[in-house]
Amino acid sequence: MEGELRTVGTVTELNGNKAKVVFTRSKACGDCHACVSFGSDQAETELANTLGAKVGDRVSIELHSGSVFTASLIMYGIPLVALLAGVLIGSFISDLFTAVFGIGAAVIAFLIIRLFEPKFKKMGKFDPRMIEIVSE
Repeated sequence: MEGELRTVGTVTELNGNKAKVVFTRSKACGDCHACVSFGSDQAETELANTLGAKVGDRVSIELHSGSVFTASLIMYGIPLVALLAGVLIGSFISDLFTAVFGIGAAVIAFLIIRLFEPKFKKMGKFDPRMIEIVSE
């Protein structure tokens, strides 16, 4: 289905209503690092066990590609805009202030994003989800 990033993984652990799923990273994962990586091709993520999967079950999981784009925009776009704004403001003063204001603005933007990270997690918009248990 277009707009969805799908993969199949194996449930390795259950923790309440959460399941840890190990899967093979695809090229679409790129350098996202939303999941814990094990080497170059294996990753693990924890997601809501909405299907009642058991340890050893193979499950299909998906993440809406719009969520990936939005998360990338937040994590890279906002600090980039802050960097450019800081550079622009600093350029009116001196070369030293150009660098200091640019880097300072980007760092502050990143720290603000990190401050709001718990609110983003509560939204659940960026979380992968189980869609089916795959029969062997």
